[in-house]
Amino acid sequence: MPGQFSETLAAASAVSYRMPWGTIKGLCWGNPKDIKYVCTHGWLDNAHSFLPLAQQYLRNNAMRTQGGLLALDWAGHGLSDHRPAGTHYHFIDYAYDLWSLLEQQKWQDIVLVGHSMGGFVSNVTASLCGERLRHLVLIEAFGLLVSDGEDAHQQLQSGFSSRQKLTHSKWRDYSELSSAVDARLKSADFSKPLVEILVQRGCYRNAQGRWQWRADPRVKATSPYRLPASTVEQILTQVKTPITLIRGDKGYDKVAPAIARWGHCIDDLSVQGIAGGHHVHMEKPQQLAQAIATIDATE
Repeated sequence: MPGQFSETLAAASAVSYRMPWGTIKGLCWGNPKDIKYVCTHGWLDNAHSFLPLAQQYLRNNAMRTQGGLLALDWAGHGLSDHRPAGTHYHFIDYAYDLWSLLEQQKWQDIVLVGHSMGGFVSNVTASLCGERLRHLVLIEAFGLLVSDGEDAHQQLQSGFSSRQKLTHSKWRDYSELSSAVDARLKSADFSKPLVEILVQRGCYRNAQGRWQWRADPRVKATSPYRLPASTVEQILTQVKTPITLIRGDKGYDKVAPAIARWGHCIDDLSVQGIAGGHHVHMEKPQQLAQAIATIDATE
């Protein structure tokens, strides 16, 4: 583990939550029985996506006094179980998992922090259990990816074909962990040290002594369908939780159109720009922690 986060990782408690299909795992800073911040990562990332924020949490008395910070691994990611054979990774099932976990643990007054896919999942979940949430922090995500203007038949065909292709798919493995880091770095818009902390949790040494990705290859399947924009609007109008949307100035290009399309659906929406890319929460965790501490101070 890169030295700058070694103390942060040492301060974490490993946690797990039993679900009908398997176990969701994660890391908690503070009291695991008094969770106030629930953080969910993006596609093909893992709980280490929030190590930089956790480092700031440990330094920020205003956040620590509110309660524990939990970073989860989605199903099929990080150390969480893969979904059983014969099942798939529907977007809506991630939302169901998060909703189920909030209901199971009976958490209240939660600040839900979601990056990218985690943000998309979080704003759907917030429409169903807003009474459990104090605030929603979306990072580089708003609304949903929709089907409008797409060929539904082609979407189904692509989705079904990719599912079939990935049923018995395996990741390539590497003789050195550094090779896995280099592979992930090719698709990253952030620094190598930050890539390294994702890869540390995202890989394991297999029986042959080689480094293998932990993520279920099936998470790469193309979605066979997406909701229409009108349905997304209906869902978002049910979100009564205040939202702070964090955008990187060099981040995801679909965030601005989503705000223009659905921003009016949210009664209390604050948009904050931070210098950085799609993983701005890892690049600039101080600004993210400050935005969250401001929420705590005003609510």
